[in-house]
Amino acid sequence: MKKTVMMAFMALAGLQMAQGADFFSTAGSKDKFSVGARIGVNTTNRTISDNALPYCYHKESWGTGFNLGAVATFNIRDWISVQPGLFYESRSGSYTLTGDPKGSGLMEGYNASVSGTRNSYNFTVPVMAVFNFNVCDDLRWGVEVGPYVSLLLGSNVNVKAAITDSPDGVFLPVPERASAFDFGFKMGTSLTLHRRWYAGVHYMAGCAKAWKLLKVDNMEKNFGGVTKGWIFSLGYDF
Repeated sequence: MKKTVMMAFMALAGLQMAQGADFFSTAGSKDKFSVGARIGVNTTNRTISDNALPYCYHKESWGTGFNLGAVATFNIRDWISVQPGLFYESRSGSYTLTGDPKGSGLMEGYNASVSGTRNSYNFTVPVMAVFNFNVCDDLRWGVEVGPYVSLLLGSNVNVKAAITDSPDGVFLPVPERASAFDFGFKMGTSLTLHRRWYAGVHYMAGCAKAWKLLKVDNMEKNFGGVTKGWIFSLGYDF
């Protein structure tokens, strides 16, 4: 892996020498400020701690969604920019929750399963540091990293299937209540053609607990876990 990354870097450096571009330019930027539009798709997941429900098997799966937003770019120098943004995000996923037939002593005789999908809608504000490299005269490579905060606008859970053979006929609790707030780090890379047409890929690593506190067995329960996701986006800088 290290050899592959090194060879790719050397290839980029060789290409810029051939094209006569200044790969790492410390000059001042011609445009001090610009705005851009972004649209893309994402695949996200909310993990859950292994001991959240000791008597159950619980799996969270990745789902798809979309991102729509805008960025404002403040060019400090040609090689570095600060870029805050505002994005509307749709996220989805699926879950499976199965009671342990053997039980753990907490819910003896309880054997059930439930599965379904979850959706959430967020406003996300990242503030990115962008490091710019000139691959050639018309193509720039960006390395982007920075913190983000995300506010939940709404969420819903759809139960697709539920089976139970417990004596009272009740189902397993569904701990699918997303937290109202998330923060973490966004990092990625991009290519910009003619300093206008943009394509990027980013990873979002959440640091806050992904789920709300819920009552299970008359006890307040925190399911832990974090939010994570990949974003693939296209854009245009004005």
